[in-house]
Amino acid sequence: MAQTEIDGVQIYYEERGDGPLAYIYCHGLGSNSASFIREDLDWYGERFRTVAWDQRGLGQSGQARKYSLPRYAADLVELLDQLDIERAVLHGVSWGGVLVQRFALDFPERCAAIVLDSTSSEVNVGASENWYARGEVGRLGPDAVAGRELKPAFEGHSTVTSGAPTAVSTVKPEHLDSYVAQARATAGLREHPMTPYLARIECPALIVAGGADEVAGAGGSVVISRQIAGSRLEILDGVGHGVYRAARERYRELLLDFLGESGLLTTI
Repeated sequence: MAQTEIDGVQIYYEERGDGPLAYIYCHGLGSNSASFIREDLDWYGERFRTVAWDQRGLGQSGQARKYSLPRYAADLVELLDQLDIERAVLHGVSWGGVLVQRFALDFPERCAAIVLDSTSSEVNVGASENWYARGEVGRLGPDAVAGRELKPAFEGHSTVTSGAPTAVSTVKPEHLDSYVAQARATAGLREHPMTPYLARIECPALIVAGGADEVAGAGGSVVISRQIAGSRLEILDGVGHGVYRAARERYRELLLDFLGESGLLTTI
């Protein structure tokens, strides 16, 4: 277990491996790095210098007075500074992919490559209302959506009201502020999409999505791929949200092939 202070907040991270290529895992909305550390970190650590971290206010990281998408990205660049990592492959899952997009726009010189897994750069009205409602259910409980039926954002979408709101409302009190901030920032991609700016990203980009993703869908990945020149898009039929774990072996094959094509494995 390791912790470091960033912007007055204790940030938890775990590290494996000492290879010349760094690989950073960024978890999803309101989540943490625990399952990646338990199930995946050793495999990545055998191939890269791998870091998994808990974003401020989540997992084993400390609470903060402020939360915003640019601040989460700034936390990450300060973590890289403290670990003496000049450039890295940034892997973001779901909300983590939103964070990695922001990071790549704000700190392009720190990106050897990015991997965007089950994520979006913009949301439609249905998705925006759903993500905002998730934060409200976390904050107020199932009564926040009592009597409401949120419209699906895409075919097969599992909304808060079509799923199990009680499951969303079990956010721990110490994680609530960060959870709500991330839900609202995701909802805000309707009015403030990152799509118009993605053409500025010049590093190699692998974009992966599951064809059976009921949380984010695959459409957002298609949009991103059209904006980032030279990006590689892979949509896996029958695979759900979070390709790196839902189709673990296939994802790892794609990752190594992508890094090889990008010339990033020649240093291993």
